[in-house]
Amino acid sequence: MINKIWDSFESAVADVKDGDSVMIGGFGSSGFPLQLIEALRQHGARDLTVISNNAGVGDEGIASLLKDRLVRKIVCSFPRSAGSVWFERLYEEGAIELELVPQGTLAERIRAAGAGIGGFYTPTGYGTRLAEGKETKVIDGRGYVLETALPADVALIKAQRADAWGNLIYNTAGRNFNPPMATAATLTVAEVERVEAVGDLDPECIVTPGIFVDRVVAQKEWRKMRLKPAEIAERVAQDIPDGAYVNLGIGMPTMVANYVSDDRQVIYQSENGILGVGPAPAPGEEDPDLINAGKQFVTLLPGGAYFDNAESFAMMRGGHLDLAVLGAFQVSEKGDLANWATNNDTYPPAVGGAMDLAVGAKQVFVIMSHTTKSGEPKILESCNYPLTGAAVVKRIYTDLAVLDVTDEGLRVRQLHGDNTFDEVQALTGATLLPAQN
Repeated sequence: MINKIWDSFESAVADVKDGDSVMIGGFGSSGFPLQLIEALRQHGARDLTVISNNAGVGDEGIASLLKDRLVRKIVCSFPRSAGSVWFERLYEEGAIELELVPQGTLAERIRAAGAGIGGFYTPTGYGTRLAEGKETKVIDGRGYVLETALPADVALIKAQRADAWGNLIYNTAGRNFNPPMATAATLTVAEVERVEAVGDLDPECIVTPGIFVDRVVAQKEWRKMRLKPAEIAERVAQDIPDGAYVNLGIGMPTMVANYVSDDRQVIYQSENGILGVGPAPAPGEEDPDLINAGKQFVTLLPGGAYFDNAESFAMMRGGHLDLAVLGAFQVSEKGDLANWATNNDTYPPAVGGAMDLAVGAKQVFVIMSHTTKSGEPKILESCNYPLTGAAVVKRIYTDLAVLDVTDEGLRVRQLHGDNTFDEVQALTGATLLPAQN
């Protein structure tokens, strides 16, 4: 009986060898087999040639393979996506080879490999640098470039549903490069959201017939290693007490108000002279003078009040606010805060009300990413950026963890997702203390 279902991602990619070419489906953030990629990273095969539309973003997916230096060459059409860090770093070092292919040509080269076509002529790229060294031909007065098929040793693809025969159904535009890649590799492994009984998939909806698929693995519960900004804001909101007077800094901190539960009454202060800041007004009902510190239109809650900037900052400096939630460039293990300037003279500084809040609020919470876009720690033994305030931060909320600033040092209060203490420590520039039971 045909049964292509495999029990684990690890066993499904165990046959990938050093030097293999690996197709990875996906486009942008859609349709990527993230759990297969993570299993491949842990498997550790090196000197890989990765064929995909993009070169990864952040630290997950293809970017994790680059970060661990498992990839010798990448064949793709757009390696410089927003949030892409590791490809640029390796490329600048000369540590990775790039074969740049126009996206339509990439898709057709993959399709040709699965269809038994050795090559094809395309007008795309004719007369450009990407056609240099390739055979060209003029057909009916139009220039064409000969492109060859692009097969691979392994294809890692993502689908929504599958059965034991390997038939696949995709979710909307999540199919992207996945169907042609399934046909073009010696070994095709599909990561799917769920497996259904043979015969339960509508034949009219099957996009990839099972003849093209060798192994199918159902997704495990997938907990992200890093929280999204809105998720960090939601975590901060859980710790804001009922009845507190709170100032939310601009940027990510303003999102916190969206997640404070209805059973708690929190009074928000805005540095431009508002106490009792309410939600955004309905379209067309904006008052041009009623804005918050982030220059967004707001409303005033019943019982709220207006006042001038001098009184506002006296309120802030005078210790009348229970809590300020601020963003940061860096925070030290002593609670030093740096959020108004960097050491880059081309990056203009902006101080605003942050220094007043840092020294005046009874407590300061910081909400931030744990590392820079290039992976450098933002939580350090000592800040190397100009300080906003010394020893003012009481708690740090990041995409990896929640940390308390204590007399003994930085103590882990909570780890997010599947992160371990050692993993978070490795991304922190100061010594962490484990959570207390």
